[in-house]
Amino acid sequence: MALLKFIFEPLIAYAHQSSGSFNAAATNAAVEVLTAQGCTVEVSDLCAMSFKATATAEDIKGDLKNAENFCYLDESKLAWEQGKLSDDITKEQAKLAEADLSLFQFPMYWFSVPGILKGWLDRVLTNGFAFSQEKPYSLETFKVRVQ
Repeated sequence: MALLKFIFEPLIAYAHQSSGSFNAAATNAAVEVLTAQGCTVEVSDLCAMSFKATATAEDIKGDLKNAENFCYLDESKLAWEQGKLSDDITKEQAKLAEADLSLFQFPMYWFSVPGILKGWLDRVLTNGFAFSQEKPYSLETFKVRVQ
């Protein structure tokens, strides 16, 4: 009987500034093992990319719906629907949409993720793309399964 081999296209969001760190070694090992299994691995090296961590009105191209009372949740959803999110966000959303598996490699900073990864989560997992507020207490709320 032939063994079926499943090919995944994982995305690794890597958040550490040093290429000599344990986190870099863990990321490199994951890439090596997954590639050896036939996977096509995409790595978003957030520090190397200088990924902007702050979620601001600059993330939306063009006019805002309500500039005087800016609400990132609402404005980013509308911008996602209209294709007006900044290029760095849409590139990461495309990577995430293509990925079969998402891995996050980071050091613990003050019992949490580094600010650059928190910013990636805030900016990339936008309302509409990653989750919906239609059913706030349902498992259907999240469109992207983060593993």
